[in-house]
Amino acid sequence: MKNSQLLLHSLIFLILVSCFQAQAHTQTAPKETAVTQMQQDILFYINQYRIKHGLSPLKLNEVISAEATQHSKAMAAHQVPFGHQGFSTRIEHLYSAIKNAHGGAENVAYNYKTAKIVASEWIKSPGHRRNIIGNYNLTGIGIAYDNKGKIYYTQLFLRTI
Repeated sequence: MKNSQLLLHSLIFLILVSCFQAQAHTQTAPKETAVTQMQQDILFYINQYRIKHGLSPLKLNEVISAEATQHSKAMAAHQVPFGHQGFSTRIEHLYSAIKNAHGGAENVAYNYKTAKIVASEWIKSPGHRRNIIGNYNLTGIGIAYDNKGKIYYTQLFLRTI
């Protein structure tokens, strides 16, 4: 009897542990998926605006997105103030990494809850809108969360020949 109870308790324990492990594993994936989806959604709204104004859509570039993500993470970690500090360094890195790259612009935002709102606020702002409709063909979008759940966004723009 004791052996069967011990076996039953062990089995229940193993089931519970495996459930918690599965839950812990799946909790990291949705945030990554949500960030990727938000990047795609921002790109969609920005390109929708560009096309409406007779411009070619921007192509999302992984190298540019990585640079934008680093800046968003630095702002979210409060390693740099919210804004464009270090922009010239980011652009220099991109010129080195992307053949025939020139030009360059950057939009930043924080604490907007959806991609549609971020894109809409950038479009409403004359300076940000100028970047959106600028003579660029590549973009990168970086998104990061701070420890309070605020979202930091960076969009970089480049032109290649």
